Amino acid sequence: MLLAALLAAGCAARPSAWRGPEAEIERAWLRHLAAKEGRYSWTAGQPSEDWLPEEQREWRVYDLASLYLPDGATPEVLSIRRGPGPLGEYRVVTAFRTPTDQNAMRAKVVRMTVFARRVGDRWLFGNALPRLTSGWRRERVGPITYVVQPGQPFDRDRATRAATFIDSLATALAVPRLDQVTYVLTSSEDELYRVLGLETDRKWGPVGGLAQPVNRLVLSGIPAQGENYRHELAHLVIMPLLLGHTTPYVVSEGVPTWLGGTTGMDFPTAARGLARFLAEHPGVTLDTLLTRPFPVAQFYPAGAVLVDLAYRDGGTEGVKALFDAGPTPAELRVALARRFRRPWPVIAAAWRAHALSFLPKGDTDGDAREEHDLPLVRP
Repeated sequence: MLLAALLAAGCAARPSAWRGPEAEIERAWLRHLAAKEGRYSWTAGQPSEDWLPEEQREWRVYDLASLYLPDGATPEVLSIRRGPGPLGEYRVVTAFRTPTDQNAMRAKVVRMTVFARRVGDRWLFGNALPRLTSGWRRERVGPITYVVQPGQPFDRDRATRAATFIDSLATALAVPRLDQVTYVLTSSEDELYRVLGLETDRKWGPVGGLAQPVNRLVLSGIPAQGENYRHELAHLVIMPLLLGHTTPYVVSEGVPTWLGGTTGMDFPTAARGLARFLAEHPGVTLDTLLTRPFPVAQFYPAGAVLVDLAYRDGGTEGVKALFDAGPTPAELRVALARRFRRPWPVIAAAWRAHALSFLPKGDTDGDAREEHDLPLVRP
């Protein structure tokens, strides 16, 4: 019943907008979306007769853009246009509308692009990424294939350091080395989302990137990091430690921040920002950071400082133990109390003291602070 209602609602948006192939594509696409029942990200890897088989074989979670769509959003097909390529494909743009901007794209309207190809008597759909980057330069460095936006420089030395980093990190954590990584190098976060097939009215600028570990895919939109965006690369390396484990979000983001920094900063720099925030907000505790929504600038370094404590207490095995700490703050508290052999209030106080230790001499909290090395692997 819900499936029929969603399909009817989508078709009603443009009752006579297209004829011929465009009308067939619209019906097939809306039927595909309706089958998801509003659970776009959850079904992004679910096998489908509506999607190109070669893409389903290439990527475990093959619907690359739907991972970032707001679940429950209402779709409206905006345009269906014949593409210039030799395969007779059509470009399909759909607006997904939701009442709140509290989602991965931070927008109430997200426009998504896919491509439709006639295969036998059916229209099948495919990702924007391989089509919008088909003419981009390719560079292979170790296990990493870089896909470089036209006009973007390529720094082979930095790419070599990235390849060395992921190999060294895999060795340090005793996980399998990555044999193939696709790394899309763009000028901004807006551009990386565009080639992924996602656009909004919000502008991000050259500030970040994203990783799809299960697909061995990194997209960088921060030229300051460029070919060596370690936070996102670390997500790929630590993937085996997440599979089959109940890992808290503060750890799954804290470990990559500890290893590779965040939003253009290395770990010590991000931790200094957290330390200044804590010094200016004495009422903020580890508990409040775990149980309330905080920006990346505070939450990710908070996790990284916790990981650093675990490393200082138990080395690499101490860090790896965090991946089994449980998904909820309550379970994390119990696991850490067991791991550190201390009651939670003592751990929380130690975390705050360690975070504040990143303040430089003469800063808000006063005294000289210890030096902090980068963890596990060197630049």
